[in-house]
Amino acid sequence: MRSVVWIGVEMPDLMGSQDSALGDYRLLEHTADMGIEAWADTLDALFIGAARGLQEVLFGQDDLMEGQQSLQVQLQAGNEEELLVAWLGEILFFVEQRGFCPALFHIEEIGPHSLKGSVVGRYQQQDCRPLREVKAVTYHLLRVFHQQSGWQARVYLDL
Repeated sequence: MRSVVWIGVEMPDLMGSQDSALGDYRLLEHTADMGIEAWADTLDALFIGAARGLQEVLFGQDDLMEGQQSLQVQLQAGNEEELLVAWLGEILFFVEQRGFCPALFHIEEIGPHSLKGSVVGRYQQQDCRPLREVKAVTYHLLRVFHQQSGWQARVYLDL
């Protein structure tokens, strides 16, 4: 496995034999935080993969999520890293403040400074409550970058 180094931290090149057209992720443990490392062929798939990682941190791996209600998201940011934090922060806001259980994530338009999309799901009921509290999406070791094999990102959540 190849690796990429940034800010003195080595990050494995996760692209390779995996099919990253839909975006994928893995969770990283870190003291009182949890990290999400995502990879994909495209920037929109990368953001969806990171959102799925946040969904797993909040609700576990059960695929019981469903719903037909859609919450619209329109974001502006200074760069792709800030945009990722804003995207995950908006999803976290929907869960924590609005009592929403996300099932699917859609991105209609994305660029280096803006995102337009939606989060599909339903409002919380007895069978749909977060398993853990996520206080915030942090900038600690935040990284979004593109290389020949595709997009990669790392972001940490404050638990």
